[in-house]
Amino acid sequence: MKKFKTLLTAAIMLIATSAFANNPETVSPKVKEAFTSDFSKASKVSWEKTDEFYFASFELGGARLEAAYDETGRLLGTSRTILASQMPLNVTLSIAEKYAGYQVSVSALELNLEGQTRYYVTVSNQKQVIQLKCLSNGDLEVEAKQKI
Repeated sequence: MKKFKTLLTAAIMLIATSAFANNPETVSPKVKEAFTSDFSKASKVSWEKTDEFYFASFELGGARLEAAYDETGRLLGTSRTILASQMPLNVTLSIAEKYAGYQVSVSALELNLEGQTRYYVTVSNQKQVIQLKCLSNGDLEVEAKQKI
């Protein structure tokens, strides 16, 4: 459970990090080698280091992505912003069924962590805004609610 919480914290930090310091000297050789192996065609790479993790922000195939690594160079997760319409059909159908009458945000965050893909999207109506965590199989969890 503790490992999961650590990875979840890394994922949240990955999501929350929007501006990275371009300081390649702080990247360990193991992490840099792993990143180059994982994303050989990446460009415009910038790095940020926290106490336990390295975060890379980069472009690949015309999209902006983020990746999180641990000190040993193990890739923990990746994320990117996509259009909500690009989420899997299971997710789209679950949201349409459970949140009929809600407006779905235009974009969503796609997060790959430990081999599982999650989608974070916001739905809203006149009364509330709900942030959802969606699994590829269509399972939905409420991450946060806010009354308007």
